[in-house]
Amino acid sequence: MPSLRSQPIINLITHQPSGHELFHSALRYQSMRSHEGTHRDALEDIVQFIEDHHFNTPIFINISSALISESNRFFRQVKNALKRLQDANKAISLEFTEESAGATFEKRVRCLEPLCQQIILDDFGSLSSNLDRLMRIQPNAVKLDQILLRTLSSDHQYHGIYAALIELFARLQIDVIAEGIENNSQYQWLRSHSVHQGQGYYLGPPRIQAVF
Repeated sequence: MPSLRSQPIINLITHQPSGHELFHSALRYQSMRSHEGTHRDALEDIVQFIEDHHFNTPIFINISSALISESNRFFRQVKNALKRLQDANKAISLEFTEESAGATFEKRVRCLEPLCQQIILDDFGSLSSNLDRLMRIQPNAVKLDQILLRTLSSDHQYHGIYAALIELFARLQIDVIAEGIENNSQYQWLRSHSVHQGQGYYLGPPRIQAVF
């Protein structure tokens, strides 16, 4: 049976939750490239869950860039869902993966922006990252892909890239959220380099919230 899990996004200075990301197992196990119907059902489950529960921090929802670009029906569903949650005074941050985003992506993100608290580019630093798209969208925040944490090692061929990206985003006034924090040394390095938000098993694993 599909389930809904949440994982905290932690303020690395206060160590208090600054938000929670919701994951639907139907997407987690079948990938973000699952059939549109799977995405539509998962989104409705997530929205219904948020409406039925009280949260003290913003909720982060991951949305397929490809479907936002390609499907008018899915775009309308996302827009209507955000209106429902906005009317219910729910603080929502939208995370977009960059995979196969079409020509209408930037325009549609602009339409959704007034209905949510933040626009976030997810998994930045993975193979799908695109600096040109980043500059066009100008998101409120980026999630740096967990693979980049490996570059903290002094013997890594791309040593220093994480620090360089942090500096770039600071100049662009884009917040950074670190993904995949797995140990104290990563946590301490991020804190010392002015990364104020992060998530990962070291800070708190995903937990089942509902089974459908």
